[in-house]
Amino acid sequence: MEILQTNWLCRPMMIEQKSFDLLSLYNGKQPIFKNIKHAVNQNIEKTAVIEIHGILTKKPGAFDVFLGMTSYEQIEEQITQALADSSIETIILEIDSPGGEVNGIFDLADFIYESRAKKRIVALANDDAYSAAYAIASSAEKIFLTRTSGVGSIGVIASHIDQSGFDEKCGIKYTTIFTGKRKNDLNPHEPINSEGLKSLREEIDRLYEMFVQLIARNRNLSIEAIKSTEAGLYFGEKAVEIGLADGMTILSSINKNRSITMNEQTTTDLETDNLTNKIKNDSYHAEVLELIRLCNLSRMPEKIGEFIEQNVSSKQAQEILMSILAERTMKTEILSTLPQNSSEDLMMQVARSRAQSGI
Repeated sequence: MEILQTNWLCRPMMIEQKSFDLLSLYNGKQPIFKNIKHAVNQNIEKTAVIEIHGILTKKPGAFDVFLGMTSYEQIEEQITQALADSSIETIILEIDSPGGEVNGIFDLADFIYESRAKKRIVALANDDAYSAAYAIASSAEKIFLTRTSGVGSIGVIASHIDQSGFDEKCGIKYTTIFTGKRKNDLNPHEPINSEGLKSLREEIDRLYEMFVQLIARNRNLSIEAIKSTEAGLYFGEKAVEIGLADGMTILSSINKNRSITMNEQTTTDLETDNLTNKIKNDSYHAEVLELIRLCNLSRMPEKIGEFIEQNVSSKQAQEILMSILAERTMKTEILSTLPQNSSEDLMMQVARSRAQSGI
């Protein structure tokens, strides 16, 4: 599997946005935009739009926003908030993710599946919903695709890295002292042994059976039908034909107001006159949201007010924060193994260390 990021919006604000941001900061309260909902028409159905984008992990991390990652804990928290909000009637999971970490995905999928009894939950693949992301989508009541959307990759994958040859070239030799016959299985500094390989194969098979059963339950399909997909990727009408999705929709490009329009067929099925303006946000609001997310995940919330007052863009803020993080991390064990002039390498190392197996 694979990783997520989320925002949900609906309910009008009666105060100019920048004034609200700064007022909140000066009062010692950081504005948390995921709890601020906007709607243009008070008569329309209130809908929470939860964005599930990027690689998926179990827990949030400081580098997630830079690496394009979202955590299962973030998703569950936002769905829980939407369920508790009496003004919200429908929850839309807007998904664009290749998948992610195994740990935590089954619990989240069960949570979404059970939450369907409380409120309507619909998934929109826009554009990718593969592996762990498809596990999430399948837990919704319905799945809709755009013309370029893909779903599937119902499989599990794990890798063992044998870097013993690299160690030798570097003049490094590891000697591992351990107790317990299996304690040293999957040591990356040695070739994988037959017992370690057998154990890993058994675990991958076990997780695959769990994954297949989850999708079969969520989509009301047979185990054989799921396995026959061979973890392939399916697009458009083909995905609908084999039961991995419920229908197609045509989305216009997202305009400057962040609204999405859909074709008549899906509007009828989803009542998506109410979806137009659901993902609605002006450019300034989006920039402030990104600044807050960047600063909080970098553990530098004190920078939020400074960035807002100086009209620092989210891209500029990312560069500034990465520079500070790299400088702080220069003395850590992670950076000691990396070229010190490469913050991108640092981020990739952190990402790789967070998931050994995925679906």
